Amino acid sequence: MLPRPPWLITAIFLLIPACGGSSLGGTGASDTSIDSVDSSATTDSSPHDGGSGPDGTDGVAVPPSDVGDGAPLPDAPAGPSCGYGGKGQALHVADGIDVCLPPVVCTAETCPPALGKCVDGACTFQGSYAGLKTLPEAWATYYCTLSTGGCHGVTQLEFPEVTAATIAKAAGFPLCEGASGSGTCVGIAASSPMVVGNSQLAIDPATGKTVSNWGLGLTEASGLCYEIEGPGGKAIVALTDRCGGYCRCGGSGFQECGPCVSAPDMEPNCACVGGVPGLHDQCCGRGCVTTKADCDWCASNNHPHFDLDTGTFNHLCGADGINGSCRISKVRYVPCLGPSSAWPPGGGGGSCKIGSYDCPAGPEPHHPGVPGTKCCCNWDLTPQGDGSCK
Repeated sequence: MLPRPPWLITAIFLLIPACGGSSLGGTGASDTSIDSVDSSATTDSSPHDGGSGPDGTDGVAVPPSDVGDGAPLPDAPAGPSCGYGGKGQALHVADGIDVCLPPVVCTAETCPPALGKCVDGACTFQGSYAGLKTLPEAWATYYCTLSTGGCHGVTQLEFPEVTAATIAKAAGFPLCEGASGSGTCVGIAASSPMVVGNSQLAIDPATGKTVSNWGLGLTEASGLCYEIEGPGGKAIVALTDRCGGYCRCGGSGFQECGPCVSAPDMEPNCACVGGVPGLHDQCCGRGCVTTKADCDWCASNNHPHFDLDTGTFNHLCGADGINGSCRISKVRYVPCLGPSSAWPPGGGGGSCKIGSYDCPAGPEPHHPGVPGTKCCCNWDLTPQGDGSCK
């Protein structure tokens, strides 16, 4: 996802990721969005997983509202196919936990080199590593607040808060931010690379160019949301960003994984929850033998992860939110939005180039316009001479 604004970076640097009650683990911070940027910028959502939960407002007053009793969303069609153009693949992770894996170009982000190999375009797992089924649990962290525009990350056709509001209105449920009670509400999430799909700057090894159809697991592309349930309540979340995790490549230290999405030597850091067989036997989040602030929630893809907006996190996790993360008991994908034929925006075949999106209403704060176009740069990026934004 895009570089986070300074207030968000400041807020997370002291947080220690959680480690669940399992022997396996994932990153303790929510990682960045699917919209990768150049190596000088961060691209992943960063979960706030530490000793305290979010306040859910980030200084913006949100009027309270009762959680609604909208009609349950319909089940997705049964069968092995799902999501984008019916080309995704259903994956049963554990009892009550099911995800839809979108079509992807096999790269380091969807097939970590130390844990799998790309064979005929598909990831073949090595040893006892089993991708998202390695730790058959789902976990949640948080990284942004909808009402402040802080969830603007990966390039989207509509901003995340617009997508969430559209789904909430259609389903008859309120947004989680400002809602009360334990019923169902609506929010957004960044999820694991295997769930979201390729990042916008992932390189297709067959062409040496950026992947044309990226982010096919995002809600605007797939038409799917996730219905999730935690210790505090239920939520319907649109996938609007990508949790990149913490990894290293090319001699770097461990960093947010955006610059390494296609690196042949990409190596995830130890996981916040669970282990990563063949790479890290032990987790290194909260409650683990060793704790690291840059433990990885997402780059290893060792479990389904949902990095939420603060309102949804507070609602879903309830009292457990004080820990900065919580385990999700139920996950299922559901139709929630008509998939857009205009996907993907920016780069990848869209009218706007990498790092930008179509903005017919014109530039907004933190989103400068690209001269001579109807495109605007992603959060705090700068227009370049070639029409892209960095």
